[in-house]
Amino acid sequence: MQKPVTLLLVAMVASAAFAGLDPATDSFGVYFDTDGNTNCATAAAMVPVSAHLVLMNPEGPFNGWECSIVRTGAPHFVLSILLHNTGGGGPCFVDLREGYAIGTASDYPVRPSGAVLLVTWTILLQEPSELLFHIGPHPIPSLPGGLPVLTGGGVLRQGNVASGGVNLPVAGINAAICPVSDEATSFGALKSLFR
Repeated sequence: MQKPVTLLLVAMVASAAFAGLDPATDSFGVYFDTDGNTNCATAAAMVPVSAHLVLMNPEGPFNGWECSIVRTGAPHFVLSILLHNTGGGGPCFVDLREGYAIGTASDYPVRPSGAVLLVTWTILLQEPSELLFHIGPHPIPSLPGGLPVLTGGGVLRQGNVASGGVNLPVAGINAAICPVSDEATSFGALKSLFR
């Protein structure tokens, strides 16, 4: 009987090694911290808020990505857009006309937490109501499948979306319900079953 319990505990600890809220690999999300731990924020009108596009748990090295970001709800201004990256410099290809299509000469650096910072926006709400963020494929995708795309070593691969689907929000400011559940809370509830 002790072996199954030991295996269960090892499996739970192994899954906790993934970064932030989202344990999926190659998963795009919007967060209000740079390590992917907070996808809900509250903000008053006319107070700047930083939001970050983060790739969680990359499957392997990558030096390019593409997706679309749609914000719905509260009227707002995007005061600034900061593209992160490039891990060491070199030429960078940027196309922001219809979505984000970014390519760099070197691979993106992965943080110790397993998160990769891609973009930081400074957003100013015009009124203190709900603003939701959605991530989807680039309008002119490099791969079929309706998801964001990454490239590494000249090979394209599909990414994931933190909410589990492109029709679901990945983050929110003043949101009624947080779009992505908090894994730490559910892990704590599971631990309490063994006490």
